[in-house]
Amino acid sequence: MNTTAGIALKLIPEKLRLQPVFLCIDDTMVSKFGKKFEDVSKLFDHAAHNGSNYLNGHCFVSVMLCVPVWNKSKIHYLSVPLGYRMWQKKESKLELVASMIRQVMPQFRDRKNVIILCDSWYVKKNLVSIVDEYEKYESFVA
Repeated sequence: MNTTAGIALKLIPEKLRLQPVFLCIDDTMVSKFGKKFEDVSKLFDHAAHNGSNYLNGHCFVSVMLCVPVWNKSKIHYLSVPLGYRMWQKKESKLELVASMIRQVMPQFRDRKNVIILCDSWYVKKNLVSIVDEYEKYESFVA
């Protein structure tokens, strides 16, 4: 994840270096029909349309970096996946994503505008407190 973030940051044109970059966090449920899949578990899915709020499957947590680039004289953001991990309930999803964010944060030591985007569910102390570990960043929760 570290080297991918470094490469993605090099894609930013000089005139866009002061524009913010976004670290996007999300999780995705993947249904499995059967119980012989490794690490399959019963997962809560608020968006399930199967008559229940639970499904058998896997949950993948991902981190993506969005960097500003020019496209026809306008700023657009290029999305670069940095990594994903399958959640296995050995740790919470918050702990998992916090470790993923800590892995890439050193790449942003020269950046002033790094914005973490995530669902409101992720905005808890485990994740928000990461910002306090890096002197020049401050947290903002809207």
